[in-house]
Amino acid sequence: MERIKSIYSTFFDVNLFSFKRLIIALLVLICFFILKGLLSKLILRIFKIKGKDKVKTNNFYKPLKIFFGTFGLYIAILILGPSENLKNILNIIFRSVIIILTTYALGNLVAPKSKFEKQLRKKLTKSNDSMIKMICKTLKVLIYIIGGVVLISELGFNVSGIIAGIGIGGVAIALAAQDTASNIIGALMIILDKPFEVGDWIEVGTTSEGSVEEFTFRSTRIRESENTVVSIPNSTIVNSVIINWSRLQKRKISLDLLLDVNTSLKKIADVQNEILIYLENEPNILNDYIYVKLSEIRADGLELEIVCYTNIINYLDYVDFKDKVNFKIMSILQNNKVSLTSRPQTLYVKND
Repeated sequence: MERIKSIYSTFFDVNLFSFKRLIIALLVLICFFILKGLLSKLILRIFKIKGKDKVKTNNFYKPLKIFFGTFGLYIAILILGPSENLKNILNIIFRSVIIILTTYALGNLVAPKSKFEKQLRKKLTKSNDSMIKMICKTLKVLIYIIGGVVLISELGFNVSGIIAGIGIGGVAIALAAQDTASNIIGALMIILDKPFEVGDWIEVGTTSEGSVEEFTFRSTRIRESENTVVSIPNSTIVNSVIINWSRLQKRKISLDLLLDVNTSLKKIADVQNEILIYLENEPNILNDYIYVKLSEIRADGLELEIVCYTNIINYLDYVDFKDKVNFKIMSILQNNKVSLTSRPQTLYVKND
């Protein structure tokens, strides 16, 4: 008995020693270890997480079980009547465990293959996998850094000195990698503004035009019509005018035909009528605006202006369809024996 009291007095207040306290502490510890799974499920169901499988696979389920097990041990030790020094150490350890478990749970919440990643994929449907994984990993690292700083502060270390050191190091790194930093910021701006997605046909200022093939934190890769791949820094893209041709609701087809000045009015009227009927009955031509008019009478010819819109958005498909329309219009002209004339050109001769 005296030996038990001697060991007890090393960590606890010997005046509070009793077998009753030992039994109560042991019962509390056993109860928490038995009920920790049930308590964790109850907490998650309070937040409307239903289903056995969903609860057990939830990111907070395991941390909650560890928390309730630790909490039971913490309560049991307090019942035994710890000394002030042990109580202070116990409080620090308990709060540290809470910080670690919270950081771990939040980190898993945004980790790759998490529910957050699935929701991110829905919002960024055409963004490539590497970009989405990079966003998740970056957020996870930030959560761990914040959790680490809070933990270090809880353990009594001078956080301001560490942050100052990190700040100085960060400034040095930022100065050495200004272009990389600006490209990452540009990538975040593109993600927020969503001016384009992978697969869209875009025009970036006057430098490049093509289909977006890949989007990363550093650059955007565009495959141009010549089948060449151009890698443009994101900082350049956000500072340029971006035309997203893939988001057009319709494309314009415009033709100016210069008919022979001797073409009879009847033939012109017949040509106009046939072209108009063809365009109105073409499924891919929008009927809300079709224009086939004799726009100008000139000394060198009669100008027939044709304007319409198609619902074909894809550029390559649009080019093929426009080719089909041009062939049909030329066929109508030939069937009606209406010829085109060339515009007069002025030749300048330099006299030495």
